[in-house]
Amino acid sequence: MTFIDLPRDWPSRSLTDLRLAADVVDLVVREGDRWTGSVSLLLCSDDGRMIQPVTVSDVPQSSTEEDRRAFFDAFLDHLGRALGSVVLALGRPGEQPCAEDLAWHGSALTACRAAGVELIATFAAAPEEVRLVGTGQVPLDLAG
Repeated sequence: MTFIDLPRDWPSRSLTDLRLAADVVDLVVREGDRWTGSVSLLLCSDDGRMIQPVTVSDVPQSSTEEDRRAFFDAFLDHLGRALGSVVLALGRPGEQPCAEDLAWHGSALTACRAAGVELIATFAAAPEEVRLVGTGQVPLDLAG
C-alpha cells in the first residue's frame, strides 16, 4: 500500500500496525520535506491512533545528541502527559536508513522513555519509499 490506497477508516486505526504506520508516514511527510530534510512526530493516543502530525522542516543532515534531545524535549516535555505514543518520521533525500536515522531513533527512544511516552516506531521517508528504521523496542541492524 501507499498513502493513495489507505483504508477509509485509517484515522480510527492504531499505528501500532507498522504497515499502516508506514503508509500514514507516506501521507504526512511531503515530497519537498523529503528532499530538504525534516523531522515529523505523529502524536498519538494511548492506543496508537494519530491525533496530530507535527513537521519541522530544514533539519540539518547531521546533528548532535544534544540537538536531537532538545528537539524531542521541546515536544515531549510539554505534551508528554497528554500523549500516549508517537511515531517518528525522518524526511531524507538519500538512501534509507542511514546512521543518522539510527541516531535520531536512539535519541527518540531515550526521550520517550524519559517522558513516559511510547515510541511506536521510527521511519525514514525518502522521495521513492518509506522504510522502517526501528521500533520502540530496538533499532534495525543496518548491516543486516
